[in-house]
Parts: sequence; structure tokens; C-alpha cells
Amino acid sequence: MKCSVQNKIVDCRHLTLTFIPSYLPVHATSIDLSRNSIQIVRGFTFQDFKNITELNLCYNLIQSIDKNAFHGLHRLQSLHQEHNFLQVLPIGMFDNLNCLQHLWINRNKLQNHQDVQMKETSKILSLRTFSFDIHQDFKFPSKWSTLSNLTHLGIFPRSAKVQFNKEMFAHIKIIPIMSLYLDVVPSISEDFFYHFPKLDSITLDLGGSLPTNPINEVFRSFGVFQSRNMTNIKIENSRFSNAFTLNHNKMKYLSTICLKRLTLHNLYIKSLGLYALQKFSDESKCLEFLQISKNIILGQEGSPLLILHNFKKMKVFKLIDNNRFLRCKRSAPGYINAILPKTLEELYIENNINDDLPSIMFNNSLNFRVLSLKDNKIWSCKGILKGGLMLEYFDMSGWTCTQLSMNLLYGFPNLKTLKASGSLLGQGFENSANEGSFLSKTLRIRAINLSSNKITTVPKGFFMHKFEQLSLLNMSHNNLTIFPKFHSSVKTLILIDLTFNSITHFVDTDINQIEKLGEVDLLLKGNPFQCSCKTLQFLKWLSKSKQVLDILGVKCVTDTASRTFMLEIISDLKQFEISCRTKFWLPFSVSLTSIIILAMILIVIFFRYKYAFEYFLLRLKMNMKNYQELRQEYTYDAFISYSHTDVEWVKQFHDKLSSMGFELCLDAKDFIAGNSIAENVINAIDSSRKVIFIITHNFLKSNWGSYEIEMTRMHAFQKGRKDMVIIVVKDEIEVNEMPDVMKEMWFKIICIQWPNDDNLPYNTEDIFYDKMKISLKQKEETTRNLVI
Repeated sequence: MKCSVQNKIVDCRHLTLTFIPSYLPVHATSIDLSRNSIQIVRGFTFQDFKNITELNLCYNLIQSIDKNAFHGLHRLQSLHQEHNFLQVLPIGMFDNLNCLQHLWINRNKLQNHQDVQMKETSKILSLRTFSFDIHQDFKFPSKWSTLSNLTHLGIFPRSAKVQFNKEMFAHIKIIPIMSLYLDVVPSISEDFFYHFPKLDSITLDLGGSLPTNPINEVFRSFGVFQSRNMTNIKIENSRFSNAFTLNHNKMKYLSTICLKRLTLHNLYIKSLGLYALQKFSDESKCLEFLQISKNIILGQEGSPLLILHNFKKMKVFKLIDNNRFLRCKRSAPGYINAILPKTLEELYIENNINDDLPSIMFNNSLNFRVLSLKDNKIWSCKGILKGGLMLEYFDMSGWTCTQLSMNLLYGFPNLKTLKASGSLLGQGFENSANEGSFLSKTLRIRAINLSSNKITTVPKGFFMHKFEQLSLLNMSHNNLTIFPKFHSSVKTLILIDLTFNSITHFVDTDINQIEKLGEVDLLLKGNPFQCSCKTLQFLKWLSKSKQVLDILGVKCVTDTASRTFMLEIISDLKQFEISCRTKFWLPFSVSLTSIIILAMILIVIFFRYKYAFEYFLLRLKMNMKNYQELRQEYTYDAFISYSHTDVEWVKQFHDKLSSMGFELCLDAKDFIAGNSIAENVINAIDSSRKVIFIITHNFLKSNWGSYEIEMTRMHAFQKGRKDMVIIVVKDEIEVNEMPDVMKEMWFKIICIQWPNDDNLPYNTEDIFYDKMKISLKQKEETTRNLVI
């Protein structure tokens, strides 16, 4: 694994290096070799690196450095050697480092009282920042009086017995130290800072491992700064067993200083004295920044707010993470009238509240620009925030907004940045009416963060407002399945983050929406995208679009349920499209062929059994007309089916049988006007005991003759009347000339031949009519139903 090089900056961190590589670029201006396992720095290692201004060797295992290790680094300004195992500083190691301004040699194993080594550091006349270790009974060496440019001093005690007192730094008063950092403060005298006449900034890390708390000594030591102007005092890091109350006896030493910034961090302050804060706010005329963070203040998170307006020059107030052991929900008033200092610009109250959100009215808010209420345990978001007319930044991340007021942001018309990550807004929108109006009062907004809110569907109209300055939208880690819809006036969007949602693909309307937004960049990784033939249009758009910044990390699921990088699919999209066409046309062809074959089979069946279909359709039609089946005698003895070309002979035949007492159905006299012929035929067959077919050459040519034969056969089959058919063969016709359907019924029908000239002498008309008489009088085995 090699170092990374960007421009002229070389990064070799965390590479487990045991020696300094020789392949580093000589044109580098910064080399970071920290957090490795380097043990020795050889002479002339950096002699070719003429342009280096910063060298970082901290957090290694360096035990020795050769005298000429830094030879040639004439432009070096910053040198980090802290957190190693150096025991001595070689004489001459800092020679010719005429530009060195910042040196860190703390957290090593340097021996105590190394006067020679102290002399080495005194040669660095350009030194501005110096951090080093001290031991018990340390005295600031007089040789360091040459460091006339030293302004920032970092002191790291190596013993819990170190006592910071006035005598320790007796020789430092001639050096313009402006910034002092004490890493551990076991003990400090009231007059310790006496020899720091120009001190402007103090950071005191009390040390979390000290058995006793020097906090009272620390506050008393600030007494020497009475009536002084100072920029910063920061006190941090104590231990739980050293918890204390911030009372007037401590704060009175700060009240007399014209102090701009005060930070009290991780000190286990268990209580804030309201009187102490009141006095401090009244007397502190210069304080612009106050931070009270990561303490254990229980039940008093509102105390600083009560006196906040007394700080006449306060610009930034931070009350952060002071309820680390808070568990119970408190009861807050439904309405708060918050009076702010007129100068207040930023207010941070984070992880301090455990209640429902009340409605809040901010007063004196003309300079109020930033409000952060993140990580508070807000159980219901039904309150309304008012009065922040000039507010530009609001953070409500980490709330529980299952109950949500649509007018929550009503009082922030100039809001530019909204952060609401992890606030359960998805449930809040579902439980609220008119949820699309949530952002309707913040039309100047530029950046919106709604990540991790369990939003499944963007409320209707949510982004359909005229956000003419909206540039950044973060909706990552939700459950969105489609692309949000924006108002047509939204043209300024630069980036939309939709990572880790539930989007499988973009449909045409989504793509059209993206294109209307202009050159907006997208972040899409972490979505369950589908790379299938159904999403081909989306894949085509993706292959052409340059808007997806994280395309290298976007994955998709293929038809085979395997996950692959999207880039692999769209890089060979033509082949993928060909495979989709094959997948489409093969099933389509098979389906089309199957449909054609099935249609042909149905057509063949239809033509083969078309009369059967027509018979059943006619039956259905007659049933729908409320025909009823009655068990009774037939209306007619027989229905005569014939060809109209033979009508004269048929009339004679009809009259002869009628004279014998038979009631016969004949179309000319018995068919009902207004009904179709097909209906009349079915009705006649139903109403007659027998059906007589007059078979002539003309009949065989008639379509209606064949139709009536088919209808009769279907009727006989359905009703079980196989003996109802009588055939009269008038012309000389052979059996093989008969219709197929007639030949199929031949052995189930009564066939009577009309006497022709060549018949036998005993086959006469009288005999013919006798046979007809016998056939017509023959009874059926069962009584039939008659359809009227």
C-alpha cells in the first residue's frame, strides 16, 4: 500500500510503515507520516525535499532522530513529533530551520532537566507555537527568553504532582504569550497567571484521571485578570466524582474580566446557581459567546434562558448535552415568551429538553440567524415557532414528530437551511391534515435535510411551492419509491440525495421531472434498483445521464436475483437490450402461434358443429324470451320440411294427410310473423310429434333443408326423440346421395319411398299413404315437452 498524493500533499497515515519511504515525490510541500510504526529517522532523509513546509511524524514509535535528519528543510514551518518515544533531542537537530514556526514535542520520553536540549529549542528564533512536557518542579528556562515570537504555548504535565505556580514561569513575562493550553491541572496557585501579561486565550484541561478537583483553584486563579480584556477562557474535562455546583463564589472571578468567550465543557456541573448566573449576566459587559456543554445539570435546563437577555453583547449561546442521565419526561408550559439579547445571532439548545414542544415566541430577534434544537427529546411537535423573522438556519433533527403542526415553521419566512434528520416526520405527515403545506411559509429556503424520517410517500404538494433558491435536498435513508415532484419554478437545485431508499427504477414521469430541473446532480446508491427488461428505459436514460455522481457505487438486482454494479449493465447496454428482445419475441411468437392454432381449431369445430352452436343459441334466446316447457300433447302431428320448389306436390301431400285427420305444420300457414325463420323452425319442431322431410333433388340443393335436418337432429338428441323423423323420398335418390347428417341418422329414422313409374306394382299411392298413416299414428315411448 502506497502513500496517496494529491497536488503537492502526501498522505502516508495508517500504513504500518516501519521506515520513511524513499519513493516520496520531492516536489511535495506537506508530508504526513503519522500513525505508523517508524522507529528511527536517519540523517539527510529529507535533504531532497526543498519545498516542504509541514512534516508530521506524530504517533509513531520513534526512539531516535539523527542530528542531520532535517537537513535541507529550509522552508519547514510546522513539525509534529508528539506521541513518540524520544529520550533526547540531538544537538544541532534544529540548526538552519530558520522558518520553523510550530513545534510539537510533547508526549515523548524526554528526560527531566535536559538543559542542553532546552538550549536546542532556544535556537528556533522564529518559533510561534511550542508544545512540550514538564515534570515536577519544572522552571521555565531563562534561555527561552530568546523566543521573542512565541505566542502559543502548550504545556503537558507528566506527573500528578506538578503544581502550577507563579515561580514556575518567572522568566516568561518577557515573551508575548497570548494563548496557553494546560493539558492537565493537578494544582494551580491564585497568582499563576501573574507572569502572562499579554495572555488572551486560556484552555484548561483539568484531567479526567485526577483524584481531586482543582476547580475552585482554577476560578480563583482568574482573579489576576481583573479589568483585563480577554478573548477566550475554556475549562474542560473533569471526572464524575468531582461534580460541583456553579455558584457565585466561582463565577465572581469571571465577572470582572472583559471576556468575550467562555466554555464550560464536560466538567460534571450538577447545578447552576441562578443568582450566580444573574450576577454574571449583569456584570459581564463583554461576553459574546457562552457554552455550557456535556454536564449533568438536572432540572435546570431553563435557568440560563431566564437570564439570557441580560447579556448585552451575547452573540452565541450554547446549552448542549447537559442531561446525559435524564430519563423522565417533564411538563412544560404550552406557550413560552423567549426574550433574547438584541445582539444574539446563534442559539443552540441541544439534548437538553425532554418534553412536548410548546409554542415559542422569540422577542428581540432582529439579529437572530441560527437556532439549533437538535437531539432534544421532543415527544410532540404540535407547537408553533414565531418571531424568527430573520432566522436562516433551523435544526430540529432527532425529534419525535409523530404529532406535527403544519404551522411549525410559520414564524421563519427567511429560513434558508432546514435540518430535520431522524425526526419521524414520515409518521407526522401521515397523522396530519394538509401536510403538503409544511414548507409553504419558507419559500426562500436553500437547503433541506429530511433524511432518516421513515418517509414512504412525499406528501402531495410538499415541494410544489415556488422555491426559487432551493439548491440542496437530502432525503436519504427513507422509504421513497418514486422521485419527488417539484414546482416548475424550481430551477436552482444543485444536488438531490436519494441514497438508501426503496426506489427500483425511474418511470418516464420521474425522468421528465429530473430533466425539467436542469443540471441537478443525484446521489442514488443504496436503492434496490432493478436491472431487467421492464426497466430498460430507465437503464437507457442512466447510460446517457451524467447527473448520477455516485454511479460507481450504485448496484442493481438482475432477473437472476443476483446483485451487480449498475455500471456493468449500462456499459454493455446494447447486448442487454438484444437479450430483452429475445426474451420478448420468443414468448410472444409462441403465444401468437398458440393463439392462431387455437383459433383455427375453434373455427374448424365451429364449422363442424355450427348447427349445434346455433341450436343452443336459439334455445338460449327462446328461454330469455320466457318460453316455458309444458308437459302436454303436441300441437301438430307432424312438421313438414320441404323445398319451396316442390310446393305444389307438398300441398297435395299436406291435404291428403289432413283429410286423414292429421294436424300438420306447414310454414306457409303456421309460421308466426315477426319471428325469424330459425325461431319458427325450432318452434315447429318442438310443437310436432314427428318431422317429415320431403327429399327431392331440389331439397338436397336447399340450404334451409340441411339447416332443418340439423336442427331436428339436435332436438332429437337433446330430448331423446330418436324416432321422430320420417323421410319421404319422392325422387329417385340413392342413399349415398343423402346429406351426411341424414346418413348418420339413417338407421334411426322411418323412410317411405314415393311410388315412381318403375316401382313394383304393389308400391302404389294408396300403400304409400297407408304407411304414412301408420308412421304418424305411432306413439313415442315418453311424453315430450312442448315449447310455446
